[in-house]
Amino acid sequence: MNIGIPLSPEAAADILMAANRLPALVPLEALEGIPLCLAENGSVFARERIADIVEEIRPLHQAHWNETEGHRHGLAFDPGYAAFIRYEQAGRYVLFTLRQQDRLLGNCALYLDRSAHTQSLIATEDTLFLLPEARIGTTARRFVAYVEDALRLLGVREVEISVKTVNRAERFFRFLGYRRVETGLTKILEADNV
Repeated sequence: MNIGIPLSPEAAADILMAANRLPALVPLEALEGIPLCLAENGSVFARERIADIVEEIRPLHQAHWNETEGHRHGLAFDPGYAAFIRYEQAGRYVLFTLRQQDRLLGNCALYLDRSAHTQSLIATEDTLFLLPEARIGTTARRFVAYVEDALRLLGVREVEISVKTVNRAERFFRFLGYRRVETGLTKILEADNV
């Protein structure tokens, strides 16, 4: 069916899924069935496709990088949007957004997989970031509640998040019922040590 068509990330993902190399985990219909939520302060929480908002989300990803990823600033900031799109097409990545007056102010992206230990569906946070103006009041708490409700609709049983030591996010997530179960460490390898 794709013979003679230029190879695009979407066509490549279709071929991989057809070859059962990247099997669909959560059906696209389930992702599309997640309703948006209108908050009383005019915020809109929604599930959006990364493929539809790549250019719009880049500045948000850059702001997140600048604020929380100082330990990586010796590395090039170069998000792999084609990979995000492939995972999304395979039902293995979901993106939630926060908008006010149609302006993108935050996002939460998670990878979906089955736990090798329990076989239950697990969501692992890749990015959770709100611009400072979206952190006022209860918006952040309500956004996380929306994300959790949407994940429940998909059948997710466990959510893993990481928090950086450069902010107070751990305190916020503990307030929401998350608990520390491990301590992660990072080391950036210099080129001559590889």
